[in-house]
Amino acid sequence: MTFAATHPHPVTPTNAHWRTMSGTEPILMLDREEVRSLLTWPELIDATQRALIDLAEGDVLPSISSQLVVPGASLHLKSGALTEPPIISVKANLRPAAGSTSGAILVFDYEKQRLQAVMASGDLTAMRTAAIAAVAARALVGSEPVRVALIGAGPVAQRIDEALEHLGIAADVRIWSRTHEHATGLAAAYTGRVEHRACQTISDTVIGADLVITCTPSQTPLVSVEDLLPDAVVLAMGADSVGKRELAPGVLDSAEVYADVRSDALVVGECAYLGKESALRVSSIGTVLRAGIGSRTSGRRIVFDSVGSSAVDAAVVGLVMRQAAQQNLGRRFDLDGGAPQVNPTVVL
Repeated sequence: MTFAATHPHPVTPTNAHWRTMSGTEPILMLDREEVRSLLTWPELIDATQRALIDLAEGDVLPSISSQLVVPGASLHLKSGALTEPPIISVKANLRPAAGSTSGAILVFDYEKQRLQAVMASGDLTAMRTAAIAAVAARALVGSEPVRVALIGAGPVAQRIDEALEHLGIAADVRIWSRTHEHATGLAAAYTGRVEHRACQTISDTVIGADLVITCTPSQTPLVSVEDLLPDAVVLAMGADSVGKRELAPGVLDSAEVYADVRSDALVVGECAYLGKESALRVSSIGTVLRAGIGSRTSGRRIVFDSVGSSAVDAAVVGLVMRQAAQQNLGRRFDLDGGAPQVNPTVVL
């Protein structure tokens, strides 16, 4: 049966019913809360692991990662593409030296050759970073719960704590922040069964920890080699710009070193502080992921240097787009000047 759009009983349109005045499909807009609601840890962690393996094997479409440094901040630009769905993800995040972030993601459909969506990047970036940390932790420390030191207590630290909880990796968690109230707040906000404790010093946080995770915007080293266990696993998640550094000299010495994007880590990550010969021993985390969870058996210290991946960004954006379509979530707008309209005929 067919009804006109003026039928007295309103019909909620699906995304396919929207048309602009010019006849083109309008652009989907997803705000921060909507993006957050579409990301769940099982799907996000699986998508991240697949993307990191594909990245190591060279089985990804071309991507671009660059930074524009301006007074007091840097603009991080990451562009990556997927074949399914056929999208190009372009993320622009402005990161002030103070540590906050403002940004957005443009999503292009390269088959239809149009801008398809605009979405908030804040929670997506934090959760993508946490998913990378969770994937690396699961691969490098195995499935048995371990003692965790969390250096940083901002949004990324919060998401990492959630991801570790999902995987059951932490036996206990100690937290440090430059602002102690942030550390106590993160510890107090936790409602699970794993003990969380805020510490006054980095040493108190790190000593005895099997897994040390740094996620700060620091430009001066925080974690010293003297505080680390000989076989500790260190996930350095914060140094992603020139000048940032969380690990003191010596932490990477004689360690197994992995990176999510090796070429970028050697320029802007902790690996940028390695000499040319030492840089040769930096491997892709994808080589470990291919071997299987908990495959590492050397007993040496391991450092994972994460600078963020355009390929992972694209994979996560693709996940969000699929979920948004399934749940019919988001709003539509038209940059060409015409207000979005419902298709005048709706077939029931």
